[in-house]
Amino acid sequence: MNTVLVTDMLTNVAQMVRRCPTITLARAYNRAYRDFCSQSQWLTVQIPGAAAVNVSQYNLGSDPYVDIIGIKGMSGSLTNGDGSIQYWTLNPADPSGFDPNYQPSLSGQYAYVPQAQFVLFPTPNQVFSLLVSAIVTPKEGAAQIPAAPLVPYSNEIEAGALAYLFALPGQAWTNPAESARNSRIFQAGIANAKSEVQRSFNTGSQRARPRGFIR
Repeated sequence: MNTVLVTDMLTNVAQMVRRCPTITLARAYNRAYRDFCSQSQWLTVQIPGAAAVNVSQYNLGSDPYVDIIGIKGMSGSLTNGDGSIQYWTLNPADPSGFDPNYQPSLSGQYAYVPQAQFVLFPTPNQVFSLLVSAIVTPKEGAAQIPAAPLVPYSNEIEAGALAYLFALPGQAWTNPAESARNSRIFQAGIANAKSEVQRSFNTGSQRARPRGFIR
């Protein structure tokens, strides 16, 4: 995925909170960006992989720039004996309803497991391909962040950083009224991003070199 340096995105914020240390500016921007991604679930990556016979749980692996916080969707594909390809969508489900005594068969459901893992149900009885759309957010304190959300939502993320900075007590730039105003802009941006996701307009950020997940 394309990334940018957090320090390259601080100019507009720094102009509003003069004398604020760069490290504080970067922390505020990273915080706002992470909050935007976690609340809106706008930023996704596509991770290809394969299901294995009699293996139900899988690990999506790790990334140097982002943390996986959920799964937006999952699809499977299988090559039939005549060479045609069968595609289907796996549906999210509550894992408490997965019967461990259910006989293995073609999986039709999945459940996200914290720490970037997921479980398939039923347990696969054959090998088939999977494509997972994973919801991600930048790592805490990351020096580089994905560029994709900055095209439509740069102003809103800057507002989120300013809402945090203006709310810091005892600073030369402390301004509760400006904090509240920027917070409203930030929350409106998150709401718009959520609506965009719900309309399925967002295709997310895709890796230049997709990696498979780990069984």
